[in-house]
Amino acid sequence: MTNSKILPKLIASCLCFGILSGLAAQANPLSTIAPAIAQTETTAPAETTAPTDNIDQKLLGQWEATDPSGQSFSFIFAPEGKLYLVVQPPQGAARAKEMRYKVDTKNQPMHLDVGLSATQTVMTVFELTTEGLMRLQLQGTKPGDPRPSAVNAQATVFKKISDTAALPENTQVIGF
Repeated sequence: MTNSKILPKLIASCLCFGILSGLAAQANPLSTIAPAIAQTETTAPAETTAPTDNIDQKLLGQWEATDPSGQSFSFIFAPEGKLYLVVQPPQGAARAKEMRYKVDTKNQPMHLDVGLSATQTVMTVFELTTEGLMRLQLQGTKPGDPRPSAVNAQATVFKKISDTAALPENTQVIGF
């Protein structure tokens, strides 16, 4: 499968972000950016339920998950509310969609707003486990839909693989 087909297929099949399925066809030109966004250290949660303090700090870094077809993808939470969806195809450069995110820890499960563009936001919920995993409700979410009230059994499970909020070298980025 070609690079231009992997990202839209992954997004459409796993993330259920509806409008993202056409990312490869966007008029925005791809740009290659340096891999040094930021580097941050986090601490692992020590309680049975992860505390909600310093959630922004705990999220920073690279989180990996696998879609139902077996394709792995990453979310990279970067400083200043930037979020990147990254796909590394078998051949060629990694591709990333730049997004924005905002966390509200006052609710349980915690709220996550993902800005796909300046006018489209997906509202969802997530939780951090004591095992260091993030359970993120992606299924059934799309711009304009109400926020899910719970993280259900179909939640996407992410494992934090790096505290570094940096894109892979030579990543092609589709801008916000």
